[in-house]
Amino acid sequence: MFIELVKGVALLLALCFLHGFNIRLWRHRPLVGQAFSGLIFGGICVVGMLTPVVLMPGVIFDARSVVLSMAGLFGGPLVACIAAAMAATGRLWLGGAGAEVGLMVIALCTVMGLVYREGRARGRLGVEPVTLALFGLLLHTAVIALFQLLPAEAVQRINQTLALPYLLTFTPATVVLGLLLRDVEERMATEHALAGTAARLNAIAQAIPDVLLVLDAQGRYVEVLSPDDTALAASAPALIGKRLHEVLPAEQADRFMALVRDTLQSGQTHTIEYEMQTQAGLRQFEGRTQPLGVKVGGQAAVVFLARDITKRKQAESALRESELRFRSLLRNIPSISVQGYLEDGTTSYWNKASEHLYGYTADEALGANLLDLIIPPPMREAVRGHVAHMFKTGEVIPAGELQLQRKDGSPVDVFSSHAYIQVPGHPPEMFCIDIDISGRKAAEDEARYLAFYDALTQLPNRRLLVDRLQQVLVSGARSGLTTAVLFVDLDNFKTLNDTRGHEVGDLLLKEVAQRLRDCVREQDTVARLGGDEFVVVLQNLSSDATEAAAQTRTLGELVLAQLRQPYDLAGHEHHFSASIGATLLRHHRDSVDEVLKQADMAMYRAKDAGRNTLRFFDPDMQQAVNRRALLETELHNGLRQAQFLLLYQPQVDSQGHITGAEALVRWRHPAQGMVSPAEFIPLAEESGLILPLGHWVMETALRQQARWRQHPLFAHLSLAINVSARQFLQEDFVAQVLALLQSTGADPAQIKLELTESLLLDNVDNVIATMQALKAHGLGFSLDDFGTGYSSLSYLKRLPLDQIKIDQGFVRDVLLDPSDAAIARSIIGLAGALGLDVIAEGVETTEHHQFLLSHGCQAFQGYLFGRPLALEDFERQVQQQAT
Repeated sequence: MFIELVKGVALLLALCFLHGFNIRLWRHRPLVGQAFSGLIFGGICVVGMLTPVVLMPGVIFDARSVVLSMAGLFGGPLVACIAAAMAATGRLWLGGAGAEVGLMVIALCTVMGLVYREGRARGRLGVEPVTLALFGLLLHTAVIALFQLLPAEAVQRINQTLALPYLLTFTPATVVLGLLLRDVEERMATEHALAGTAARLNAIAQAIPDVLLVLDAQGRYVEVLSPDDTALAASAPALIGKRLHEVLPAEQADRFMALVRDTLQSGQTHTIEYEMQTQAGLRQFEGRTQPLGVKVGGQAAVVFLARDITKRKQAESALRESELRFRSLLRNIPSISVQGYLEDGTTSYWNKASEHLYGYTADEALGANLLDLIIPPPMREAVRGHVAHMFKTGEVIPAGELQLQRKDGSPVDVFSSHAYIQVPGHPPEMFCIDIDISGRKAAEDEARYLAFYDALTQLPNRRLLVDRLQQVLVSGARSGLTTAVLFVDLDNFKTLNDTRGHEVGDLLLKEVAQRLRDCVREQDTVARLGGDEFVVVLQNLSSDATEAAAQTRTLGELVLAQLRQPYDLAGHEHHFSASIGATLLRHHRDSVDEVLKQADMAMYRAKDAGRNTLRFFDPDMQQAVNRRALLETELHNGLRQAQFLLLYQPQVDSQGHITGAEALVRWRHPAQGMVSPAEFIPLAEESGLILPLGHWVMETALRQQARWRQHPLFAHLSLAINVSARQFLQEDFVAQVLALLQSTGADPAQIKLELTESLLLDNVDNVIATMQALKAHGLGFSLDDFGTGYSSLSYLKRLPLDQIKIDQGFVRDVLLDPSDAAIARSIIGLAGALGLDVIAEGVETTEHHQFLLSHGCQAFQGYLFGRPLALEDFERQVQQQAT
């Protein structure tokens, strides 16, 4: 029986071999390996049961207890369950009286193996011989206890003959199998760890960008690892087995061999920098050798790690070149001062621009203290604090404009910025970058001066004058004292400019400015507005208006006298005078603009009074100006709101029959009623509104004539339309008139355009051309107010006129003034001689009518025949006459 038990142990050894082979086979698929291990353990159990120790029919003994317990301990639940299932199946197949006990043994061994595994996992049990022996003894004692469930006869024989050999055989078998399986397990773990380590090392070797070589003591390439063969002298396979002297130049190979020998002899790491011709060209490397620690092929070897440092060397070279260029630039840059200072203020750097800016040479500045070099005494304490804070915290001093000092003590304006530099191994430094802004500051000061002062005379300009006047208005209101403003304008200054040139004119203006300054007190202001206009502001005059006016007049007369004195201009003596307008600011309610306007208006009164005189501002004159300004605004509104209308004054023949009318424009103001044409027509002329107003008059009159043209009772009526000089002289006037004729449908033969003699003062040829162009389309022309202007009779002969109108000023006094009567007769005679019709306006009495009629006048207009009438009234008068 003992021999049979030994056979069981042999099966256990076979099991160990098969289990180890299976684990290696399925190392990458552990689940499949466990399944096969379960089959192996189960198979061994079945084989053992096929050659068991048979105690009696149906009662067998084999090594299944050892196999199943070790399956649970080393294989785990899956292996144990598969093995137990196969063993149970085999035992049931064998049958017999001990089948049930056999199944219980299978279950007990499997469970106890899994319990042992759990205890091992928790660290409470190990897999040592003693532990395994105790486990085997306990396990097989429990199995013998289960044997007690067999029939009594079997139990007796077991206890007498089998129990002790059973314990003595299978307990050691458990120890042996456990140790063998532990060895297999540890060997597999070692192999797995080695494989992982090799994989990691291989990955690391492949990942690093460096070339890794293993060289033996003879300089032979044992192993070559490189991510890129271009970093090698030849491809990796071609290098393996070759010696350094077969691959590299002799000199370089000797150098490497010396490195290998030194490394092996010292056992220390060595480094080397070298340049080598590689497959990618000439490259620079940094090499590091380390003894390998084991022999390769019987030879000591070193590991050589080579890193390509070509780009780093190129970068270092470029950096050196850049630093050299930067230092040269920093040293020689002409307009930016750069200085370096240590924490205590000692100068450590001083470029050439600093020498130029501050006057110290580099030899003088280096080693000197910042505060003593360029910081003015009042700033030194603050600068010392800022520098200390910068070196303590690293916070840069804010950039800004500073006024520092040169070596000679003179101030210099700079824009200063700062940098804090700390290089490892060197003390920290503060660098100051200063730019000279003295020129810019001077330009700013000049621009500021020019913004408030006149460049020619150095007097305050209009901007500064307005500012000072505003201050005077405020201070005068508090003090109650009077301020006077004089507006001074030179007489005939334009003539000097035209005859002697602007250079001489500028000399005069500078001399006038100086004389004005000499006439006033220090507290007063003399300003130049522009051209030849000056303003003098006299402050702190008497609070009494009469006395203040007297003081102003006294000073004004002094100014006039000084300005009348001869001037020596470019070697020639000249005499000039000035006109002065004055206004008093006593209540200080007016704005600055109003004050200047008042003085300006007073100056024009002085001009009108013959010049070389002084006039004060008249409030009534200001009221008229204000009314004129208001009227101009309302004139704009009147045009937009259609407040204008046409009246028609009848024109009659010698029999008193109405032959036509003159269209007269009137302004029906919504608040003031009818505004006199004498008031708004001149204003319209000056403001330019005469153009839209005249266009409206002509369009309205032509449209009315077109309507008359369609009515037999009115078709014969002519219509006279006044045209202003400004309107007539427009370049497109002819086109405007023709377009209106076409759009309205008026009959040009029934239209007379009335022109004034003022047209003849300028551009006579243009006037004649315009008249001829319109006359070619059938329009007629009448010369209004003849005899009141300055026209030449030669012009009158050339003008394509149809009619001359005797001015009412002559008609009114023909019965009283022989001169007016003579003029009226002369005009009638002149018109007849030139073949022109003549019409007299302003005929108000029968006596006037008879006088003119007796001297050959055949057409009349005036209150005797009808006032200017509304359209309905005029048409009614024509209808009544026809009946």
